[in-house]
Amino acid sequence: MAERDVPEGLIPHRGPARLVQSILEDPRPDVLVCAGRIPADSAFAVEGRVPAAVLLELAAQAAAVQQALAAPAGAARRGYLVAVRAARLRAHDVAVQVRLVATVRRTGQAGPLATYDVAVHGPGGEEIVSASLSTHAGE
Repeated sequence: MAERDVPEGLIPHRGPARLVQSILEDPRPDVLVCAGRIPADSAFAVEGRVPAAVLLELAAQAAAVQQALAAPAGAARRGYLVAVRAARLRAHDVAVQVRLVATVRRTGQAGPLATYDVAVHGPGGEEIVSASLSTHAGE
């Protein structure tokens, strides 16, 4: 599959709050691989670096893209990150403006609630963050 941009309007994030940029793979309906980066003008950036925990938001945005793509056309809704479990941060901080890859795998869904196993890898392929995320899709 060729890399493609995440369409505007698919998720509500804009400007420096939008971390996910493109879809790299969607090999199965429950798995999505996205690329993104933390912008230099991120509210979390200090001297060109952000805490590694910010990468959980990149993973949550990738999960939102996966959920929006799985929804019926035009049914994409605002969603909420409601829990982070078993988070492992393998770095204290990361540089802004570097390409990051987030892989999300939906592990369960009941109505508007969904759970995902997520991992974010750095430009050298090293895993920086992994976790289980829970989201709620709805107004």
